[in-house]
Amino acid sequence: MLRRRIGDFYVVEQIGAGGMSNVFLALNPKTREKRAIKVLSRRATTSPVSYARFLREIEIIRGLSHPNIVKILDSGVLEDCYYYAMEYMRAGSLAQRLAIGRMTLREAVEMFASICRGMAHAHDKGIVHRDLKPANVLIDSSGAPMISDFGIAKALNGSRPTLTKSGEIMGSLAYLSPEQRLNTKRVDHRSDVYALGALLYEMVMGFPPLGKFPWPCETQLEFPVRLQAILEKCLAIHPADRYENAGCLLREIQQYIGEPGAIRLPSPDADSGSHERIEASSRNDDRIGPWLETLRTGTTRQRLAAVREMVEKLSQRDIRALLTLYADQKDRVRWDLMRIFGDLRVAAATELLIRELNNPYQRECAIEALGSIGSGEAFDPIRRFLVENPNSAMTALVPLARTGGPRAIDCLREYANHDMTVVREEAARALGSIATPESLQILNQRLAEEKDSRVRAVLRKSIRSIETNLPDSQSATDTEILSLPQS
Repeated sequence: MLRRRIGDFYVVEQIGAGGMSNVFLALNPKTREKRAIKVLSRRATTSPVSYARFLREIEIIRGLSHPNIVKILDSGVLEDCYYYAMEYMRAGSLAQRLAIGRMTLREAVEMFASICRGMAHAHDKGIVHRDLKPANVLIDSSGAPMISDFGIAKALNGSRPTLTKSGEIMGSLAYLSPEQRLNTKRVDHRSDVYALGALLYEMVMGFPPLGKFPWPCETQLEFPVRLQAILEKCLAIHPADRYENAGCLLREIQQYIGEPGAIRLPSPDADSGSHERIEASSRNDDRIGPWLETLRTGTTRQRLAAVREMVEKLSQRDIRALLTLYADQKDRVRWDLMRIFGDLRVAAATELLIRELNNPYQRECAIEALGSIGSGEAFDPIRRFLVENPNSAMTALVPLARTGGPRAIDCLREYANHDMTVVREEAARALGSIATPESLQILNQRLAEEKDSRVRAVLRKSIRSIETNLPDSQSATDTEILSLPQS
């Protein structure tokens, strides 16, 4: 598919692979606009069920028009393979955001309200998603959530035939309602309400509600009782005890937001100007100054504490301010800010971090941050840096894999046979973050030849990681692919 033309776009890079489809990055060379292209694999095209699901997903998404649901920009057939194009989400997915830790209460409630708005629209149209989870909530460049992957969605209006076998379990266990785990015929809007509750739970707790899970009020003394009551109703075992649909849940969340002392959020109907005024009025304009002062003059312990606090409390508006202030800071502060950009996976910082590769004092931290962000734009600069500085392999190999994905395999293959043990270990870790048959083959070959016990241990761990995540193992759904490359 690489270098194939789709309209004014050219397929330039594969950014994911799943059991039934592959996802590619396409670029318009004139406008530099990027799109994500989801292509049904040739193997899946021969399966009537997979083929029908893919076409139905296109039909369902086209029938949903909402700011918090992905939009199909184009669809068609390319070399006997069906595809559809959507906006390229550089900010990744909610799963990637949660990988760095739980959200602040404000961030969680704001994003959750937007997700509920999107699902309320889908429920109004008679659509049950059936596979809501963090990987299926993409985040656009403004930080807004976008619900994706309606591949196993169900229409309750009876206009479309079912494409799941009787009793077939579809979806991810942590977010499946009890009735969905036992009998797929009983699934309705309330199953999505359970999944929404599981999303909110993971946002505020940092892990999904599995087994005998604790409630937030049991571990967070100041957690709002009213918000926990909403969570408990969403996660009720019996469907009749939950909200009827996402619209009912949305109204409850909006009422909570409007209570005295609750977190104030802008109205969904507010115009962009009023949104900025509300956000500005609720923000403490002096919050960044003390943090920067600590980064300039504090001890190492104080600076680390400030970095942790900033990662936890920074808003999107604060991050934009930091990007503006970055160039005026001394090396000591810029070092810490780069770590923050990496921890928060701030894609907008990619360009300035690439420039820091020329700064001997900053380059190690810049490479680590670029690897955490995982932007494909950083792959070629990191690869050039590695060619010019071969002794920096220990620092650059894993970031190279995270930014390049399959493109990095040829380079990593050479380092997997390096004379130095520590470099071979790092190459094995890097290859382990690229879930492709080719990287698995390289690792297995190295394991057969490797004599050092430490390297062998890393090789085994990387092999297990790839075997768990390979598309053929069905461990990843199509939509997990639509997010940005990650390790």
